[in-house]
Amino acid sequence: LVMAKARRKIGVAISAYTIVCISMAFFILPVVWIIYCSFRTQTSIFTGRVIASLNEFTLENYKTILSVTDYPTYLMNSFKIATVVSLLSLICSIVGAYGLSRYKIKGKNVIILSIFSTQMFPQVLLIIPMYLIVFSLQMLDTVIGVVLGQLILVLPFSIWMLKGYFDNIPVDIDHSARLDGCNVFQRLFYIILPLGAPGIMVAGFFSFVVSWGDYLIVSIISQSQRTATATLVIQRLSSALLIRWGQVAAAAVLTIVPTIILFSFVQKRLFEGLTAGAIKD
Repeated sequence: LVMAKARRKIGVAISAYTIVCISMAFFILPVVWIIYCSFRTQTSIFTGRVIASLNEFTLENYKTILSVTDYPTYLMNSFKIATVVSLLSLICSIVGAYGLSRYKIKGKNVIILSIFSTQMFPQVLLIIPMYLIVFSLQMLDTVIGVVLGQLILVLPFSIWMLKGYFDNIPVDIDHSARLDGCNVFQRLFYIILPLGAPGIMVAGFFSFVVSWGDYLIVSIISQSQRTATATLVIQRLSSALLIRWGQVAAAAVLTIVPTIILFSFVQKRLFEGLTAGAIKD
């Protein structure tokens, strides 16, 4: 009986690790293949061989992307827009989530459901109304127009997530601070923000990544190099008459790297925000 249980545990462990490895390979292998192709010549990629010889590797794809094309400008545009979107979404979502978490508002559940229900609709349905609104506001081909469009994508989830996170912070702390003479902004700044830092970090990272990888909103609002982002470079390279797949792969790798670097710096806070509550002694 003991041997049977031990064999059953070993079988379950092997099955679990097999599923995990297959799942990781499903997500990691395409990224590895893109990185691999970014260092290969055009001829080497079209040979169809999985393993290339040493003389088929090159850095020309990266040199061309960084020196010949306008990719550095687009990359800087992506960074500026994603940073502004993250900051504005955090300000709006923190204030909105705190209000929904702490104050008795008539129809609060309806408001929360309405906010989160916007995430159930495909983004492509927003193209026409968003274009008409941005056009009527004369914000086409402006950074603020792109930022406002992307805020629509990130704000609902950020507010919903932070509201649930703030609910875990005891209300007694607010009451004690109010008795000590703190107004609502002081309570929010000195109490809620420190206690809710992990959740706020998750919301900020989510906003940055969504804005950084967005193509749909940028493609309908951006009209020139001034507001074009890195995702547009990949689309334009892949839609040319002669597609340089090595350059497309190099541009994709350079677009992925900043989010990986950012994740490496904030991963500890992200794990805290995703797995732990906001209550601290």
